[in-house]
Amino acid sequence: MSENSRATRVAEVIREEIARLLTKGLKDPRIGFVSVMEVRMSPDLRHANVYVSLYGGEAERKSSLIALQNSAGWVRREVGKCLHVHHTPEIRFFPDSTLDRVYQLEEVFQTIHVEQQNTPMLRMTLAEMVEELKTAEAPLVVTHVNPDGDAVGSLLAARLFLRALGKTRVSCAVDGAVPAAYAALPGAKTILNAESDRPVFDRVVLVDCARLDRIGEIADWIPPAVRVLVLDHHDEEGPPGGAGIIDPSRAAAGELVAALFDAAEIPWDADAATCLYVAQATDTGGYRFASTTAGSHELAARLISAGVDLAVWNERIFNTMAARKFQLLRRVLDRAEFLRGGELAVSWVGQADFEETGALAEDTDGLINYLRQVDGVRVAAFFTERAPGVCKASLRSAASFDSARFLREYGGGGHFMAAGATLDMPLAEARKTVTAALAAAMDDNGTEAP
Repeated sequence: MSENSRATRVAEVIREEIARLLTKGLKDPRIGFVSVMEVRMSPDLRHANVYVSLYGGEAERKSSLIALQNSAGWVRREVGKCLHVHHTPEIRFFPDSTLDRVYQLEEVFQTIHVEQQNTPMLRMTLAEMVEELKTAEAPLVVTHVNPDGDAVGSLLAARLFLRALGKTRVSCAVDGAVPAAYAALPGAKTILNAESDRPVFDRVVLVDCARLDRIGEIADWIPPAVRVLVLDHHDEEGPPGGAGIIDPSRAAAGELVAALFDAAEIPWDADAATCLYVAQATDTGGYRFASTTAGSHELAARLISAGVDLAVWNERIFNTMAARKFQLLRRVLDRAEFLRGGELAVSWVGQADFEETGALAEDTDGLINYLRQVDGVRVAAFFTERAPGVCKASLRSAASFDSARFLREYGGGGHFMAAGATLDMPLAEARKTVTAALAAAMDDNGTEAP
């Protein structure tokens, strides 16, 4: 069969299936009377341009086209069930050539973009996420700035998952350096940073965060038209117009990535298991934090059985501290304050501390836990000066105080008992403002957050 005849056959199957969906499957009330006139395939059969006749007034025609564009992903999945091809074509709707002069297409697609940006994130199941990722040709996996073990481990595990799906063009990026403790993880050397040349990508996968404003300068790489998918376990809203899974019941983002392997029935090898173990073990504090579940332990057992070198990785992530971090810790403990009868512990580090000790941003990871572990402390607050006029506030709390809810007032978020926020204010002002608000929020009975 010639390439021409094959393209014609595929186009006809797509045309018939979309015509059927328009009469029986699509329930969007914005879609008026629409006829599928023609389907034109790209030479490589990766794109199907669907030309439709739109009837009614100008507003009705625009509304129909916008609704069709918004449903293109769903239509593609339905069409894929009828096609026997390796790659289901991307579906793109256009007005039939006899009508496309009625209005300016650029205006219509701008309307589509605005509408997408005002649409809440679409919640997906694991199976739907797997199917969505199968359609990506060149996915970009990104995590938040100042990445911790869950961020890096989940990022690299997601990379291995996508490669297991057969994706040969997978990129990973993070704004900043990979912390030394995780630099030996499989694939860590492939991670790009904000100074790298921007790779070519057709999907963005956010792991361990759900907001583009948390990925730093990498966000500048992402054009509005690129679909954003989320895999996160923090209790916060995902990006408008995006899609994904946000499951706060998971103790780590790594648990979600592990669930993707299971949903796709792909066994993890020792490399994937190592990345997943580091993600889970660090975000559960060695399986000590309240977020740890029975499922967390069951997953850990499976990961260990897959070949994780526990002696090596537990030593790296739990029993090794750089000398510069130790010097920073001494300063944190030396200036710690205990307020409200010892219920509130506060400490901080400034830019001068980093310069004098040689410490890096990654060296602040976990320092707040020393404050929280003091007997009687309900809430620990730790302030880090990131730059002049910019400060990060971190909270760790007992189960009686909602840290994430408190920091949402400052544009932050996270977990009930562990949260953070970046504040556009000098260190001294941030300490004074947030500490005062914390003291006021901790009610006399010690039972709830504001």
